[in-house]
Amino acid sequence: MIAQGDARRLGLVGLSLAALCLFLASPSCGTGGVSLAPPSVTALHIETTNVTPGLTIAMEVEAVGAGSLSYQWDAVWEDGRDSDAGEFTEPTSATTTWTAPFEEGMVELSVSVLAAGGVSTMSIPVLVGAGVDADGDGFAVAEGDCDDANDLIYPGAPEVVDSIDNDCDGEIDEGSEDVDDDGDGYSDLEGDCNDSDDTVYPGADEQVNGADENCNGLVDDGTEAYDDDGDGFSEDAGDCDDANTSIHPASPELLDAVDNDCDGIVDENTVGYDDDSDGYTELDGDCDDGDSDSWPGATELPDGEDNDCNGQIDDGSFISDDDGDGFSDLAGDCDDTNPYTYPGAEEYADGHDNDCDSEIDEGMDSYDDDGDCFCEGGACTGSSSAGCASPQPGDCNDDDVNIYPGAVELDDGQDNDCDGLGYTSPPVAIGSVLGTAQACDTVTLTAANSYDPDGDTLSFTWFFTTMPPVSEQSDDDLVGRYEMEASFVPDAAGYWAIALQVSDGTYTSAPATVGFTVTAREDNTAPVAAFVGSNFSDSLVTTCTIDSYSACAGCDACEPSYTLDATASQDADNDPIWFSWSAEKLSGDGTTPSIVDNGNGTATVDFSMTTACAPDSSTGFYQVEVEVHDCNGATDSSVLQINYTCTGN
Repeated sequence: MIAQGDARRLGLVGLSLAALCLFLASPSCGTGGVSLAPPSVTALHIETTNVTPGLTIAMEVEAVGAGSLSYQWDAVWEDGRDSDAGEFTEPTSATTTWTAPFEEGMVELSVSVLAAGGVSTMSIPVLVGAGVDADGDGFAVAEGDCDDANDLIYPGAPEVVDSIDNDCDGEIDEGSEDVDDDGDGYSDLEGDCNDSDDTVYPGADEQVNGADENCNGLVDDGTEAYDDDGDGFSEDAGDCDDANTSIHPASPELLDAVDNDCDGIVDENTVGYDDDSDGYTELDGDCDDGDSDSWPGATELPDGEDNDCNGQIDDGSFISDDDGDGFSDLAGDCDDTNPYTYPGAEEYADGHDNDCDSEIDEGMDSYDDDGDCFCEGGACTGSSSAGCASPQPGDCNDDDVNIYPGAVELDDGQDNDCDGLGYTSPPVAIGSVLGTAQACDTVTLTAANSYDPDGDTLSFTWFFTTMPPVSEQSDDDLVGRYEMEASFVPDAAGYWAIALQVSDGTYTSAPATVGFTVTAREDNTAPVAAFVGSNFSDSLVTTCTIDSYSACAGCDACEPSYTLDATASQDADNDPIWFSWSAEKLSGDGTTPSIVDNGNGTATVDFSMTTACAPDSSTGFYQVEVEVHDCNGATDSSVLQINYTCTGN
C-alpha cells in the first residue's frame, strides 16, 4: 500500500473551478456555489515495483470523496521518452492490470480520482528490467529472488532443511527426507515411498494401477490383479484361492475335496470323481469312468467293452460265447453260462437241456454203474454198491467213482463235481509301485503279487485310468505293458492311476487300480523353445487360363506345404521334452492353415491361396507356434512367421 506523499509522487493536481465544473458537470458549481473538498486517495496497491519486460501485474486504488468517483490510470517514462510505456486492461476502473513494455527503464504509473470536489492523483515509479542483483547470486528481485540479501536463496537453489524457502518456489524444505512434501501425513523418513503423490504412503489402500501405494515393496498386492500366494496366478487370472500355492488354474486336480485347478469342479479326473456321471467312481469299481455305459453291474453290451466291469468283455451279450463252448446265444446256445450246454453237446443227467434240443436228460441211464450213489438220470433204480440204498440222479460220468455231484474237484482235467466248470478258478490281479514317484524319473510298476488259485500261468495288461490334465501320455507309453513289470516316465506332476488285469487263458481278473502321486522335482529349469531357421518369405507364380475372348478365366491355387523344425529346442536339465503345435493366419487372402505334428519335433503346415491373372497377386501372413513341455510341467514357446505371395502369370 502506498500512502500519499510528496507532490511528485502523490501529485495533488489543482484545477480551476471552472475547469473542474466543466470536467465533472457538477450542479454545485457556479456563482455562489458551496466549495467541496477534493477526493482523498487512501491507498494504492500494486503487485510489485520491479517487473520484467512484458510482465502483467495487478493494481488497485482506494479513495473517498463527495459524490460518485471516477478513475483514470496512466503510465509515462520518467526519462521522457515517447515510446509506449505499457497497457492497462481497465484504465477507468479502480482495479486494473498493467502489462509492462518490452523496454527497460523507469515507468511512472499514476491514477487520478475525480469527484465533485475536484481531482486527486497518486503515482509510483516501477522499474522495468532485471534490476539490481543485490546479493550477487545471479537473480534480482524481478527475476524471482525472494531474498536478495542472501546469496543462498534464489530460484533453483538447493532446498535444505532450515525452515526457509531456499529455491523461492513458495514451499519450505520440500524434497527433504523429514518433510511431508505431498501432505499425506508421511515424510520419506516415515516410510513414504513417493512423497510427491498424496495417495502413496504407508498403509494406503492398494489400487490396481502398477504402483506400490502402501509402500510395502509390493505392487498391487491384496488386489485381484496380484498373485498373493506366488503360484503364478492372481484372482484376475483365475486363481480361486490366492492364499494357497497349490490351488490355481494349472494345478493338477487331487482327490482332496478341493477344486485345485479352479475349473468349478471338485476332484474331477481322480479316482474319487464320477467323471461319466454313471453313479460310480474308480474307487467304486468303475473300470472305465469315461464311458457312462460301463460300471459295476451294468448290462453287458456287444460293443467290445467290459460294461459290467467284471474283467470280461461282452460276456452275457447275445453275440458273445460267454462260457467258451464255441457257441453264442446267436449261434443257438440255449444256456451260454454252461460250457456243457450247446447244440449237439452230450446229454448229461443234470437237469439241463445239454444238446439244446428242447428235451432234458433224454436217454439217461437210471442205474448207478460206478457205485458212487449217483446215476445218470431219471428215477435211479439201483446201484452197484451195497451202501447206496437210494442213488440220486446227476452223475456226469457214471463210469468213474470220483465223479458225481458234490465231489471234490481235482486238477485232473475232469469235471469231478459235475458243475460244468472243471478245475478252474479266476486269477487275482495285485499291482504296486516300486519306490517313489517323481516327475522326470522312471516309475516302475509290478504285478508280482498277482496269483491264480489254480496255479495257471498268467498274462498281464497295464493301462492308464487317471492322469494329470496336462499329461499327453497314452497306454503306448507304458514300457512292458504286457509284462509282469511295466514302467514309464511321467510327463507331469500330480495324481496318476494305472489299472492291471491278469488272465489265466480262460478267465480275466477284475481290474486292480494302482494310484500314486508324482511329485514335482525341485529347482526345475524350464525348457527353451527354438526353431531351426527363422521367419521367411516365399512366393509362387501360378498358372492362369485365358478364354477365347482373351480374358482371364481363372487361376490355379498356390498350395504350399512346409515342414517346420523345432528340434533346436532344449532342456538344461536334460529332461525329456515334447511339443504341441498351432498355426494361424494373421492377415491376407489365404485359407486358415492346417498343421500336423510329425511326432519328432517337426510339424507340417499347409494352406492355400488364389489370385487373379497378372499383374494381380495375393499375400498371406501366417504364424506357427510351438510350445515345448518338460516332464515337470514347465513350458516355453516360440513363433515363426511365413510371408507368402501368390502371383498370377
